[in-house]
Amino acid sequence: MLSARRSISQGQDHQASVRQDAVSYAQGVAAYARRAYGEAYRCWAQLAERGDVQAQYGLAVLFDRGEGIARNLAKAVDWYQRAADQGLADAQYNLALLYNEGIGVQVSRSQAVRWFRKAAEQGDAESQYRLARCYDQGLGVARNRTLAAEWYGKAAEQGHAAARNCLGDMYRTGDGVARDYAQALYWLTLAARQGYGYAQVNLGFLYDQGLGVHSDPLEAINWYREAALHGDPMAQYNLAEMFRIGRGGQQDPQQAIRWYRKAAAQGHPGAVKRLRQIGA
Repeated sequence: MLSARRSISQGQDHQASVRQDAVSYAQGVAAYARRAYGEAYRCWAQLAERGDVQAQYGLAVLFDRGEGIARNLAKAVDWYQRAADQGLADAQYNLALLYNEGIGVQVSRSQAVRWFRKAAEQGDAESQYRLARCYDQGLGVARNRTLAAEWYGKAAEQGHAAARNCLGDMYRTGDGVARDYAQALYWLTLAARQGYGYAQVNLGFLYDQGLGVHSDPLEAINWYREAALHGDPMAQYNLAEMFRIGRGGQQDPQQAIRWYRKAAAQGHPGAVKRLRQIGA
């Protein structure tokens, strides 16, 4: 799945302008918000040529999306590059995505890592998470679970739900960090409360198995259900298993079959096998 690149935010700061102009970057932002893309282009074009970093980013977005001008990914890359070279984190992030996915430029995971790192070092939480994933999976850089945990931690401290889940799971498994179920519980709880499905499943597992907390099947069911209702097949399978064996309450074959079927419909192999075993 392709990742969504960032657009124009009315809250973005105008970091730099080479001089005061009758036409300002802010005017372009206001035009963009009205979907007057041609007007936004006219506001930003002359400023971008003069080195205005935000206007360069604005032009890149217009070329990237084909708004108010013919879509031109090569020009989008060029303008993102100019803004990224001046240190604009949003441009660095978008440029990293383009390199990572080979859009308008040859795929280069190492270049993606380079630009994710530059934005991450400025405190951009999503870039910190993406950089952590690169280290975690060895994409464009040598795999290093310790560095992955460090970058997940930086993003997690800023409230990034996916990073909190990954960090919590690393503490659960002891990958890249010393195994610490209390830390796993802490980070997974934060992510689960943000509605992050994978964290809800992982947190349910901790309560189910009594890892870092007293075993509490009812609390496990609550978290499995939260994720299951949002379509997570692992949560649906786990919830079905709880109902099948009566863990946390009485056995409920009908509820078990219901959730097995939902998980099986999404291709969960365990659910498919279990339905065959019970003849449902």
